[in-house]
Amino acid sequence: MSEIVTQSVSVRPSTGNLPWRLWAKQILAVLRLELRKSFLGRRALALYLLALAPVFILLLRVLLGGVNDAGDTAEATTIFSAVYQGFLLRMVIFLGCVAIFGNLVRREVLDRTLHYYFLTPLRREVLVGAKYLTGLIVATVLFGLSTLVSFILAYLPHEGVQTFLFQGPGLGHLASYLLITALACLGYGAVFLFFGFFFKSPAIPALMVFGWEGIHFLLPPMLKKVSVIHYLQSLLPVPMSEGPLAILADAPSPWIAIPGLIVLAAVLVTVSAMKIRRMEISYEEE
Repeated sequence: MSEIVTQSVSVRPSTGNLPWRLWAKQILAVLRLELRKSFLGRRALALYLLALAPVFILLLRVLLGGVNDAGDTAEATTIFSAVYQGFLLRMVIFLGCVAIFGNLVRREVLDRTLHYYFLTPLRREVLVGAKYLTGLIVATVLFGLSTLVSFILAYLPHEGVQTFLFQGPGLGHLASYLLITALACLGYGAVFLFFGFFFKSPAIPALMVFGWEGIHFLLPPMLKKVSVIHYLQSLLPVPMSEGPLAILADAPSPWIAIPGLIVLAAVLVTVSAMKIRRMEISYEEE
């Protein structure tokens, strides 16, 4: 915290201008503190295990020889698409974002440390922005690596992998999956940061959002647009059928899906920043 105080008084913004340079230094100071806690803290082990879950599943496939045709890369494409969409995206990344972003502020309240930030000459809006960036970096790094390693393991037992990657659509597929992972962290992260200011436990909003996203395929086209998964699915390189009961809807183009998720995240983070301005700490109620 002393680092934030030092940087706050060492930079004198010119009168009449927004102190962007000061805010940038403060954000970097908070990032260093928060990243250290996020990657090395006692709660990090659960996130590591969660990120390793899809890797473990595909590693078992390699070790146990669960490959029908070593020359059929289409099999690997189908398997990875199913694992990514059904498990990594809808379960691992979702739950990881609940754990990371739902506790960004709540964890400080439970640990009775939030007031230390409030006592520094740091704007609360800057604090929210820095904490959201911390969560985004942690989630994107962990689940991006999980996506990358899982993708490699899915194709590892198959012949002609180099041809598929460098002369076929392989690298394009990988880039799409990594982009979807980053956008999922961006969107779900903003959603659970927002709900963290209105619910004492992240479990309640997590169940609400999980249920809504889970029935996405049954929703009419208008309501489908009010879900993060609707925009993420439109970016998938290998879309999968949602079943015979699914209600069909036009998938948004990448030019709508990507900016739409960015705008959603910006709006929710802005509302969260406004909410923290009026936040009062009362540890006795926790």
